[in-house]
Amino acid sequence: MFVPTSYSLGVVMALCALVCWGSWSVTLVLATGKAVMPFQLYYTNFTISFLVTGFVVGLLGGSLGSGGEMYDFHTPFLQEISGTGHSGECYVWGMLGGVVWNLANILLCKGISMMGNAIGFPLCVGLGMVTGAIVAYVQDPKSNLTFLVPGVIVALMGICTVGFLSYRKDKEVEFRRQASGTSDESSEAESGETSGTAESGPEQIDVEVPAKAATAPGMIRKLVVCILGGLLLGFSNIGVGKATSEPCLLSPYANQFHFSVGVFITSLVMLPIITSFPIEGGESSQIARVFRGYRQVKLRQHLLAILGGFILCMGFFFFNLGNKSMNLTVSYCIGQSAPLVGILWGTFFFKEFAGTSEKVWGLVPVVCLLFAGAIVLIAAAG
Repeated sequence: MFVPTSYSLGVVMALCALVCWGSWSVTLVLATGKAVMPFQLYYTNFTISFLVTGFVVGLLGGSLGSGGEMYDFHTPFLQEISGTGHSGECYVWGMLGGVVWNLANILLCKGISMMGNAIGFPLCVGLGMVTGAIVAYVQDPKSNLTFLVPGVIVALMGICTVGFLSYRKDKEVEFRRQASGTSDESSEAESGETSGTAESGPEQIDVEVPAKAATAPGMIRKLVVCILGGLLLGFSNIGVGKATSEPCLLSPYANQFHFSVGVFITSLVMLPIITSFPIEGGESSQIARVFRGYRQVKLRQHLLAILGGFILCMGFFFFNLGNKSMNLTVSYCIGQSAPLVGILWGTFFFKEFAGTSEKVWGLVPVVCLLFAGAIVLIAAAG
């Protein structure tokens, strides 16, 4: 069984978790952008891929390599996940971590879609980092608070700066749109010309706009979804900590497999619920109606969803492996600095800041420096 035995290799595992946790959402944007693929279909493929990755990688890593004997991991993977050497309570803790995390992840996606990156993302991720750090430290108080506390504060400063950056960018785009004056009118004219008749365009607007206004989520709903998602994100560490510490001591591979099972079970329950009772409000639907369009989605979108589940599950494997030679608190906090990777994707891949002023793109290096500093401080806390 491969398990890192040195602190430096543990840091590498945590940094790999950081890259995975900050990159998987790219597949969500590419697959579901412009309503190409409904969220429910994306998340179904994502969840299945997450579960399969949890088993296959667990089987390979839990059967090959060395280092596990240093932590008394002698039971083969298949025997360990089938109940050998552990009580049923240990497996329940592992699955509970997946259940709580998946609830948080669904709320996180919906919260960000309602409040936007400027408020929703920093609120959810910031609460998740702070709550997760506290929960992890209570369960495994081995970190040096002299470095850990400043590291978490600097990371929060980075998250807030990301929010301010997104806010300033949106304001600048809106100002330019208002300054142009005629862009909206010309787009409406074009839509009217291509809709078939001159009357069909206005009729469509009259029907759709009031419906959206009537079902728009209120501020209280938005705040509750974001705050609850952030808190649950941190509380998912309870299950992970209980499953991997004494007296359970599940191996990283067995823990992640049962975590993946918890994610799968939660998705089976939650996807029909959020379809019938949309978190963001609006008209309800039935999950069967959504799945009728499954075959109509292009193969590229399906593969992106599968890739997203693989990347995120690998991030959790790296996180679990980093826990052993480091500790739960440090490994989690480094991984939760994922906005650093996210902003790099947005800057260089999606070109989100192309054409913006220096007041906007000038904040990008500041964010990178803050998160890099946070990673150094938190790593030193171990």
